Amino acid sequence: MNSIAVDIGTSNCKAVVINSKTKLLQSFGIATKPIEPRPGWNEQNADEIFKAVFKLLQQSISFCKEEKIASISFSAAMHSFLPVDKHHTPLMNMLTWADLRSAKYAHRLKQEPLAKELYETTGVPIHAMSPLCKLLWLKHEEKNIYKNAYKFISIKEFIFFKLFNKYIIDHSIAAATGLFDEKNLCWYNEALKAAGITKQHLSELCPVEHYETQLLPAIKKKLNIEYEIPFVLGGSDGAMANLGSGITNAVNAAVTVGTSGAVRITSNKYLIDKRQRLFCYYITDGLYITGGAINNGGIALQWLIEKIFEDDFKNEKKLNKLLQSTATIKPGAEGLIFLPYILGERSPVWDEMAKGSFIGLTTTHTKSHLIKAVLEGVCFSIVDVMKALEETSGTIKKIYLSGGIIKSENWVQLLADISGKIILINEGGDASALGAAFIGMKATGLVKKINEAKLFLSNTKTFKPNRANHNLYEKYFKIYISLYPKLKDVFNEL
Repeated sequence: MNSIAVDIGTSNCKAVVINSKTKLLQSFGIATKPIEPRPGWNEQNADEIFKAVFKLLQQSISFCKEEKIASISFSAAMHSFLPVDKHHTPLMNMLTWADLRSAKYAHRLKQEPLAKELYETTGVPIHAMSPLCKLLWLKHEEKNIYKNAYKFISIKEFIFFKLFNKYIIDHSIAAATGLFDEKNLCWYNEALKAAGITKQHLSELCPVEHYETQLLPAIKKKLNIEYEIPFVLGGSDGAMANLGSGITNAVNAAVTVGTSGAVRITSNKYLIDKRQRLFCYYITDGLYITGGAINNGGIALQWLIEKIFEDDFKNEKKLNKLLQSTATIKPGAEGLIFLPYILGERSPVWDEMAKGSFIGLTTTHTKSHLIKAVLEGVCFSIVDVMKALEETSGTIKKIYLSGGIIKSENWVQLLADISGKIILINEGGDASALGAAFIGMKATGLVKKINEAKLFLSNTKTFKPNRANHNLYEKYFKIYISLYPKLKDVFNEL
C-alpha cells in the first residue's frame, strides 16, 4: 500500500508517494508565486493554491494506479490567514506568514499587560506573522471585511472545506495562530477577546491524526477515486519537518532553510523562553516543537541575485556557478558581514522594522564576496536562534537539515563550520511532506508510536565542521550578534 502526502508551502506545493516501508517512490511539485501589492505585504490567491494542491493530488493518485492508497495526508505553512463569508467565499487574498501589515498592532499589543500571558499560554511570540495580530489589523483597518467574515481560517482549512464541506483545523496549525491554549488544547478565551471574536469564528479543533473519508461527490469523481481513502489532517510544516527528519527528542535539532528558515527540537515539555525569543507549538501525544523561525533564508540570496545582480535565480546552472565562486573566499568574506533582515525578522529579535545591511563593504569586495556574506549571514542567523534554543533546552548535538539549502553543498558546509555541529541530510525526500506521510501512516495504524519517525532516516549524508574554520567564525559571529542592538534605533528611524 502507498501513502500520499502534500506539503502546502508559500513558494512551492509538493507531493510525495511512499510505500509501506517508507521508501520514496515519486515526488511532484508546483511553484506558487506570492502577490506583493505593496512593500511588506505578502498574499496568495487561495483558489490558485487549491488548484495547485488538486493537481498534485491528481498526479499522485494517477501514479499509484492499481496500488491501493492507504492515506492522503497534509502539511502546510503556518500563520496563513483568510477571512471567508457565510457563502464560504474568500473576502480577500490569503495573508502569508511574511505579511507585515499588522506590525503596528503587534507593537501595541506587546506593550499591554496581557502580552506576557498571551505568550506563556499560546507559545507564540507577538509578531505581525501571527493570525492574532492579523485579526487586530483587520478589525481596525478593514472593518467591512472583519464584520462580514463568517470564519477566519488557514489555507489548509480552506482546502479541506473544498474537499469535505467542513471547517476543521489540526492542533499544530492552531498552535501557531496565537489564539490557542497549548496546555488545554482549546481556543484561548483571552486571545479571542483581544481579537474581538468567538470560537464560532474559528474551525473545529482536531488531532493531527484526524481524517475524513466522505469526499464531496464531484471532487471524488474528478480525482477518479473509486473507494474511500482517509484524508488525514496532518499538521504544520515545522512540526511535520521534525517528524520527517526523525526528530522526536531534544537532543538533535531539525533545521529548515528554504525561502525562510527555522530551528526546532521536539520535546515532551512545554518550553517557554523567558526572553520570548522562541515559539512552542503542540504536535501530538504530549509532544511540542520548540524553536525559532527566521524570515530571511533563501529569499536573501534570491534578492541579491535578482534585484542587485539582475541575474536568473531559478537557473540552477548559473546559480551553482555563482555559489561555487565563493569557495576560495576565506571565512568572514574578507571582513564583510551581512545582516540578513531584508524582510524584518522573527526569532530571536522579533522586529518587523529590522533592515538588511552589509557591514564592512570596501572597494576590494566583489560579487563573490557579497554572495559569500549573504550565505554566511543566513547561517549566522540560524546559529543565533540555535544558541537561544540551547539556553532553553540544553546542548544540541546534531542538525538534521532540509530545504532548498541542501542543493548547495558549499552552503551546507558553511552552516556546519559556523555552527560547529555535525549536519545530516535525509536524501529520502521533502521533510515536511515525509512527516505528513508519517502522520498518515500513524492515523491508519501502519505505524504505532511517534518515535517510529526515525524510519525515515534510512538515507543520510553527513557534513562535519572544519574546526579551523569554526574557530575563525566564532570571532565573526560575535561581531554579527553585536550589530542588531547597535542598529535597532537606526532601523526604526529609516
